[in-house]
Amino acid sequence: MNPYIALIRPGNAILTAIAVIAGAFIAKGPEDILDFQSEIAICCVSAMMLVGGGNALNDYNDRKSDKKNHPERPIPSGMISADSALNYSYTLLGLGLTILFLSPNKVEKLGYMPFVIALLGIITLIAYENELKAAGIAGNIAVGLMSGAVFLYAGMAVNDPGPTIWMFGLAILATITREIVKDIQDLEGDKDRFTLPARIGISKSLNLATLILLIAIGLSYTAMNQFENIAWNVYGGGITLANGTMLFGIYNAKQEDYFMGQKNIKQGMGIAMLAFIIAAGLN
Repeated sequence: MNPYIALIRPGNAILTAIAVIAGAFIAKGPEDILDFQSEIAICCVSAMMLVGGGNALNDYNDRKSDKKNHPERPIPSGMISADSALNYSYTLLGLGLTILFLSPNKVEKLGYMPFVIALLGIITLIAYENELKAAGIAGNIAVGLMSGAVFLYAGMAVNDPGPTIWMFGLAILATITREIVKDIQDLEGDKDRFTLPARIGISKSLNLATLILLIAIGLSYTAMNQFENIAWNVYGGGITLANGTMLFGIYNAKQEDYFMGQKNIKQGMGIAMLAFIIAAGLN
């Protein structure tokens, strides 16, 4: 794969665009969303650039630990120089913000709130890369906020963030859980980072991850009052499957299969998003 494509982690970038569309769909439903096609397209393109730039910046900052944890990535494998990756990340981040800043003057229904959320996300990203990444749970919370913000950003794109607040909160908690498991997975190679597992140990970290996930699961069922009739049943079934998948991830992590553990949690997050989308369409 071309190193410039690999740096942005195209799968993550595409999933971000899907999350933006999903958030807009949850906010507006299947009919009204058609009135915001230009706004959603602009926000999808910008979000993909911002996520891609963030991933490239992350690879640049993790280039030393990735020699052990992820030697196949573009920088440690020698496919691209560190300086080129850094300049590429700045370019993507700058373009993503510029699009959001200039577009409200061209697109009638698009306001500046998506730009504000994106700017706050970049500030959080820079703080994470420079300080919070090595600061234990604070770093995990920062990543959770950035992940959850995609849904709030999508709601702002269609001028109706209210219905996306549930996804915003649940994504934060589920992402924090996954990030803790990922930190355990990378513990051996993260000698330069004082992550949560390095601070309190693997067992206590897993217990905290389990507690956070259980809170998310509890909150996920309180969202059922947003739906009626068949939508209520679809959401209930879908979110139960999602929660079961994420709990299976915790089980795998406790069996010391941390890769599958964090992967199962990510899969559960995808199922939860799908449950929200289908239920919103049926509501």
